[in-house]
Amino acid sequence: MLLRSAFVFSCDCPHSPEELEEVLASRKFSGIGQLDVDHLGWVNPRELENGPLVHAVNSIFLLALSKETKIVPASTVKKKLAAAEADATKREGRPPSRKERKALKEQVYESLLPGAPTRIKQTFGVLIPPKKQLLVLTTSAKCLEDFHGVFTDSFMKRGMRPSFRKLRTVQPPSLKMTEWLLNNECDGGFVLGEHCELTHEKSKVRYTALELDRPEIREHLLEGKVPVKLGLRHESTTSFIISCGSADEDLGFSKIHYGDNDGKTEGEGTADEVFDSDLVFSVTEFLGIANELFEAFGGIAPDVEVLASGEAFQ
Repeated sequence: MLLRSAFVFSCDCPHSPEELEEVLASRKFSGIGQLDVDHLGWVNPRELENGPLVHAVNSIFLLALSKETKIVPASTVKKKLAAAEADATKREGRPPSRKERKALKEQVYESLLPGAPTRIKQTFGVLIPPKKQLLVLTTSAKCLEDFHGVFTDSFMKRGMRPSFRKLRTVQPPSLKMTEWLLNNECDGGFVLGEHCELTHEKSKVRYTALELDRPEIREHLLEGKVPVKLGLRHESTTSFIISCGSADEDLGFSKIHYGDNDGKTEGEGTADEVFDSDLVFSVTEFLGIANELFEAFGGIAPDVEVLASGEAFQ
């Protein structure tokens, strides 16, 4: 399994898979109920029936949060609601009030839940306890929110509260990204990629699959637009897009590609061995590069632990 996207957090958590297993068991996935809109819980990351909730490889713990959601089409609700309103009007001799219509809509929606189809989505996380780091492997703010909520609740059900903090850098990433785009040169072992997104208030400009040494990009920056996404390539040949919110929050990585090493596990082995080898390689490679990038942003803010140096995990 190769990491393709990640948000990075500081997280103090149990140092053994057995301890973590006990914590996650309090929110184990049990399937959605008839009247539930959705259901979230931990599952085996390798999709093994009755398998452990923690897949441990050396000091790397892989987790998987499963979310099952009922699909109730708005068109179906609208059709059923119209019929219910017609019946109410005929019965009462008048159209339902706004309050009555709202209650009818809720009744219609609830009546459709038991037979509604569902979809299941998984969000993976990687814990590295010795380094006190957590990677949430998604680009979705909603998936990140779900993972954080269930992860925290799992600990609280055991009478514990995990130290779970968003990573902050000393220098706002957008300032350094602006500098790099203006100078067409990056610090450290990085070079500009072929993707950037600039915003200012409601205005947004995106460049994809293009060289970023362009006069119009400089003009946008000088006019006050701020980079919120930037493609970078590391000297190791790994490339990625780094993103941050307009307030320099929720620093994330996406479209991670490991260059010459992507999908080329050395030697031969079973599917399980290849899975674990890819996981260890990509976590080690990613954290090493992420650490270099955060140093370029002035280092990690004092209240957050320093990232792993990128040494292989034992």
